[in-house]
Amino acid sequence: MLSKEILKELGNFSLQPYLITTLYLNVSPLSNPKGEYKIIWKDLKKNFLESLNLEGEIKKSVLSDLEYIENLIDQVSFGSANTIVLMSCSAKDWRYQIPLYPILKNKLVIDKDPYTRPLSYLIIANKPYYLVVLSRGDARVFKYFIGEIREEGEIKEEIPKKHKQGGWEASDWQRWHETHVIWHFKEVAEFLDKKIQGEEKIVLGTTSPKNTSEFLDVLPKRLHEKIIGEIPIELDSPINEILEKTHNMIEAHEENEINDLIDQLIVTNAKGKEAVIGLEDVAHAVHQKRVKMILVYDQFEQPGFQCPSCSFMSPYLENCPYCNVKMEKRADIVDELIEEAIINNSELKYIKNKELAEKIKNIGAFLRF
Repeated sequence: MLSKEILKELGNFSLQPYLITTLYLNVSPLSNPKGEYKIIWKDLKKNFLESLNLEGEIKKSVLSDLEYIENLIDQVSFGSANTIVLMSCSAKDWRYQIPLYPILKNKLVIDKDPYTRPLSYLIIANKPYYLVVLSRGDARVFKYFIGEIREEGEIKEEIPKKHKQGGWEASDWQRWHETHVIWHFKEVAEFLDKKIQGEEKIVLGTTSPKNTSEFLDVLPKRLHEKIIGEIPIELDSPINEILEKTHNMIEAHEENEINDLIDQLIVTNAKGKEAVIGLEDVAHAVHQKRVKMILVYDQFEQPGFQCPSCSFMSPYLENCPYCNVKMEKRADIVDELIEEAIINNSELKYIKNKELAEKIKNIGAFLRF
């Protein structure tokens, strides 16, 4: 599972003087029903070779990286991954792979360290979810993040069985049974309370409405607002079924959330208030450090220009309106804008639905002022 710890490790990694080759490749069967990603890879490789300006052992290592990556793409199936991230430094016999569920833009980068910027954006734009599957005496807690799920813990309680006979003893025994059930649900709630300290959200896996109701009675109030919904599921369900149901719930929740944000953005912008739509206006707002939240289509790319003096970016202006100097061409200014916004503590939201993204010309922002 992708994590900040992995990014930190890669961010501090270097094999100088040799370079590290990093490839992000969309291998999704939906985007590439006939294996078109192999052609995309060959184009990326060709464009790089045409601009290759390396010598000696460093050049030899990079060319070996490209050969290794090509063999992998030709021979290996990437399973359920939609994006595969491949890193290589042949001179030091170092390889690293990261399969991802989200679809990221195709990119080939050769640099002194691993290229992790898209992974950083992915972590910033996504928050973990916790799935709690409850029964009377047993509970399983899972962590879901960026299309992957793993079990965080199982909490069990020995629950006295209900008394089948009548009379006052049965009544006492029933209360004793219910007391143990509540103790169990409290232990699960305490486990969650310790785990959830930030912006994580909760999905409830319900085995019965009664279990859910009793659990909510003991769940800390601050966690109630983090619950996004419930899915019917059994405690012993296979992990693939758990992942599928959790993923579907979260996808629907996040698309509704993005849809609401886009509607708010359009209305706010129409009123002439703190919102901008389109790349040019967002670029000015980012440069002025006014962006509170940036919304961007996850496949959006746009060539443009960047000022060598103040770093202002524009999709069409060739002279900087702030410094009045000639700007330099850039193959893609979208990632640069996102990075600048994040540096200025802007929140990032990715739009996965192309039709939704087109409502705001692929990019928009809520402003601080």
